[in-house]
Amino acid sequence: MGKAQQDMYNAQAKQAEMQARNQVLQNRAEVLNHKRQGIEVLKKISQNLSSINARAAAGSIDPFSGSVQNLAIYNLGKGATDFYTSRENQMIGQAQSSIIEAGGSMQSAQYLMAGKLARQQGYINAIGIMSDRAIQAAGLM
Repeated sequence: MGKAQQDMYNAQAKQAEMQARNQVLQNRAEVLNHKRQGIEVLKKISQNLSSINARAAAGSIDPFSGSVQNLAIYNLGKGATDFYTSRENQMIGQAQSSIIEAGGSMQSAQYLMAGKLARQQGYINAIGIMSDRAIQAAGLM
């Protein structure tokens, strides 16, 4: 009986590890999405700055001074905020993955320990039953 319980707990331990791995993989996909968003933000910044400079130059305006420069600085500021937000989301996702992995390992270890204890308890119960039978047999003699 104790061995059967241990096998059940071992199966639950493997299941906990697999669930944790699955969650980590899903989380890594989200981290990659945040990274893609950051790259898209940088591309947009580059495109916007190019457009600002080209339009200013086409209108015979110095693209690196005055209100054109202020517009470029504003664009850079907004883009940098978006980029750093996506970067922070990446770091949070990576930290979450570590926490998920640790949680899965802890849960697995708990199930393995419960299985070990169940097996030991099975041995103790068997010894107790055998002792009771021996005492009963000795009483009959």
